[in-house]
Amino acid sequence: MMAASVLTTAALFAKPFPELDPSGGTILCYHIVEYPADPRMEISRDAFQQQMRYLSTTGYTVVPLRDIYEYATGKRSTLPKNAIAITLDDGWRSAYTEAFPELKKRHFPFTLFIYPKIIGMTPYALTWKQVKEMAEAGADIESHSLSHPFLTKRRHETFDAKQYADWLQKELVNSRRILEKETGHPVRFLAYPYGDYDHYLTADVAKAGYDGALTCDYGRVSRGTNPYRFKRVVIEKQMDFATFRYYLGARPLPLQEMTPLPGQLLDPGQMTIAAHIPDYQRLDPKSVGMALLSMAGTLPYSYDAKNGWISLMVNEGLQGTLQRALVWATEKKSGRRVEATWTFRLPDVFGDPAFCPAVDPIVIAQHPAQTGGAAGAASTPRSVAAPRLQN
Repeated sequence: MMAASVLTTAALFAKPFPELDPSGGTILCYHIVEYPADPRMEISRDAFQQQMRYLSTTGYTVVPLRDIYEYATGKRSTLPKNAIAITLDDGWRSAYTEAFPELKKRHFPFTLFIYPKIIGMTPYALTWKQVKEMAEAGADIESHSLSHPFLTKRRHETFDAKQYADWLQKELVNSRRILEKETGHPVRFLAYPYGDYDHYLTADVAKAGYDGALTCDYGRVSRGTNPYRFKRVVIEKQMDFATFRYYLGARPLPLQEMTPLPGQLLDPGQMTIAAHIPDYQRLDPKSVGMALLSMAGTLPYSYDAKNGWISLMVNEGLQGTLQRALVWATEKKSGRRVEATWTFRLPDVFGDPAFCPAVDPIVIAQHPAQTGGAAGAASTPRSVAAPRLQN
């Protein structure tokens, strides 16, 4: 019997992120895709596509923003488990050229927060024709103000009260009117430019006729959340795949006896991917799942709730040399999502690629061969750095 390996994500989870409430929904905030010159808010095409594959294959449900709003305000009784809403801010061209095709392919609803002053003003901005096409295809077009300024009064000390009120009215109301005219659909939500807001501004936004507003504060939307202070998870350039999953609420899931082992070169004749969950009794057996994220489609998996073994059979050719397996579940007691992931490699007939570390930031502990049950703790774990690839 092969030596057992325990996989956790302990290094990642040492970060001081606040604990997410497992109920409610999470709103993702994107800005620009595949524009490397942007120093902070851009993410690559590969990273965006990987994140969308992850959402589509590992037990998440992408819902319209309005569903989360209705749940928070008591107009909707429930949300699907692991509910996610996707938003894109500003009005960059990549929303049409990069995000729209990927989201449309996966039938994901999404919301565009646009400030009209950007439209058609630069080669990197959307055109009204593109905005209308996305709206006609079902995209939810909402307001990001008229010209994307800081909106709070404290940012405009030279304005007296009347000047500020008149200026703010134009930013809030004119933006909505223009967007409604161009798309033919009502505009009900605002995303605060730069995430800048205070309790005075939230009151003004409500008076301007908006149903709700979104911040850039990190967190999840739960029942009773103030609709003018909805939190989001902002996706930025430096966020790797492990951190993305953690921001969505995933916590570590120990695994034993992965097949293939992390980093192992897979025998082409070996078509079973498997792992053992040592503390499977604490998991909801109906929530346990497994996927190969490196595949475009999904494969059926088998989970034995009596012993914690999960596996899938690869019945079609795998593309590329680096493959990533992911196992996820929900804890019975806390309702939290837990997951683990590892990578293995396929032979490359055109030349052996440079070695890619086996997983995201993790600790792999090697143990003596055992006949069953959980592996004992290792005395000296070996830290493995994250892959340079987004995988």
